[in-house]
Order: sequence, then structure tokens, then C-alpha cells
Amino acid sequence: MLSVSETGTISLTRGDTARFSISIQNGITFEDYEIQPEDILVMTIKKKVKDKDALVQKTIIGSNVFHLLPTDTQQLDFGRYVYDVQITTSNLDVYTVIGPCSFVVLKEVTY
Repeated sequence: MLSVSETGTISLTRGDTARFSISIQNGITFEDYEIQPEDILVMTIKKKVKDKDALVQKTIIGSNVFHLLPTDTQQLDFGRYVYDVQITTSNLDVYTVIGPCSFVVLKEVTY
């Protein structure tokens, strides 16, 4: 099960597949930003913001759709983590477009 709240909290049953898209708006004009072929988006999941190493990190180029595989979360303990999403544009500007927000690994019965 995948759900995304209005506040950006992502809840995902441990070991499930998830696909979701990220919408980006210009902070000044509030217009939707169109992902360019050279843009790089990175989603990072950690137990705590201050942790040095990521538990999960997904990178996509020229797209706004992230794909989490079952193997990305199957070894994580049930509970609350943090994530953010950063974009590096084709002209090398860097923006954090989401986060930090909560990422909740939900319990599973079938695995």
C-alpha cells in the first residue's frame, strides 16, 4: 500500500513496489516546472536528518517519476524515516523541492 498525504508524508508497506510522480512549481511565479531531459532528481531516505548515510537513494534523469522496488524497503525496520527530493537542473542549479518529510514503512503480513 502506498499513500501520500497532503503534508508530503509517504506511507509504504515494507517490500511493496511504489511509483509516484513529483510536481515542481517555480517558487516565484508558481508556474509548474517542466522537467528537462538533463535534469537530475534524487530522493534520499534516512532514519534521521542528521544521519550521514542514506538507507535508500533513488536517482532519475529527465523524469519526475520515482520507482521504488521491493528490495529498496524490504530490509528496513517498520517505522518512521525522513526523506527529501532534490533537483539539479541542466544549468547546475540545485534545489530541494520536497522535505524533509516523513517516510513511514508500514507493517506487512505477507512477505
